Amino acid sequence: MSDAAIQRTGLAGMMARLRLPLKMAGLAVLTLAYSLPLALIDSVVGDRASLLERTREEITASWGGPQTLTGPLLLIRHDSARGKDEAVLLPDRLDIEAALAPQIRYRGMFEAVVYTMDATLRGRFRTPSGGAGIPANLRWNGLKLRLSAGDLRGIVLHSVLVDGRPVTFEPAAQGENTIDADLGAIDPVRLAEGVPFEIRLRLNGSERIGFAPAGTQTSASLSAPWPDPGFFGRFRPVEQRIGETQFDAHWQVSILSRGFGMVATSADDSRAALLRRLADSAFGVQLVQPVTPYRGVDRMLKYALLTIGCTFALYLAFEVAGEVRVHLVQYALAGAAMALFPMLLLAAGEHLGFATAYAAAAGGVVLQTSLYTWRATARPAFAALFGIATALLFAWLYLLLQAETWSLLGGSLLLFAILSALMYATRNLGRREAV
Repeated sequence: MSDAAIQRTGLAGMMARLRLPLKMAGLAVLTLAYSLPLALIDSVVGDRASLLERTREEITASWGGPQTLTGPLLLIRHDSARGKDEAVLLPDRLDIEAALAPQIRYRGMFEAVVYTMDATLRGRFRTPSGGAGIPANLRWNGLKLRLSAGDLRGIVLHSVLVDGRPVTFEPAAQGENTIDADLGAIDPVRLAEGVPFEIRLRLNGSERIGFAPAGTQTSASLSAPWPDPGFFGRFRPVEQRIGETQFDAHWQVSILSRGFGMVATSADDSRAALLRRLADSAFGVQLVQPVTPYRGVDRMLKYALLTIGCTFALYLAFEVAGEVRVHLVQYALAGAAMALFPMLLLAAGEHLGFATAYAAAAGGVVLQTSLYTWRATARPAFAALFGIATALLFAWLYLLLQAETWSLLGGSLLLFAILSALMYATRNLGRREAV
């Protein structure tokens, strides 16, 4: 054998030994290259989610936004050392009975949940026994009753009674979503005994309803024909019943659990602090809507490179175990199909819902790539194995998307299993080269 032939044989042997490491390096670069189209898909997801939020805002703009009902509060003029100030007295007792009538409003393929609430607020104002905590020099004439919410455009007041007398609310001079009622003079002796009130109202809102625990003892009952309530706030219901089509909830909050008093004045800025803490203590219900596909697709994008890497690992295992050659272009096209999956999931999810869209998109990608693998390797057994493996991969990822608590553990176990499979498939590489 000539020197040139020996040289060519040695070069061919060296290239054969380097073929697998070079291909693995090229596949790593190719995998990272898919980060760009995946980032573009992520941008599309963000744009569609923003469009959904804007559409929901437009739907609810003429109806009413999220509501937090605060009050009623009693406003009392206060002659302090620095001039004329205003004190606020919270109710001694506040009982709220409310019922929601939710409905779904549509604009194109987007939707928003709105509701009408019928509520009755009953209770009484009473100054603390012995006048504890009551500022000096209060004016007991020109008292006002104040009520506020997140959006008062859709409010209808059926009746307002204070100490048995009907009163009328007017827009407050301060606060866009605040209304006041002039009560005139109330004898402080009468306030020490207790002045009852009752307010019956109807209020339009959307997505969520909250209540501020204004009473020394606050009791709130809420019911709605809605199967998925999401309770929020510092205080959870003491009783709740959630059925397939209806929920009922009841809260009880005392002055001890809410952590602040019932009287404050603007003379020492305690009034602003009390109202702020009152708003921060609100509790209520979020009317949870059917899950939009955007959050699911966003989470799926975090696993997109994993699905592409798994596809390349399967092809590489076929090359090592079955002595077939898969061209780099074939790797790239199979990876492109996996990278396209989140976009298919997004497009179908807007119309079908996440679960149905996931099954349809995953089934289409598995069928497409399995047929392509059949033609690329000319091995029906490899194509069947590829289809089963990718179907199991998509099923596992779906479970991870549904179980947020276990997603990190599940993803780590999947990577560990893939690495173990690659180790097994390449266990004889060194021995083959030695032979």
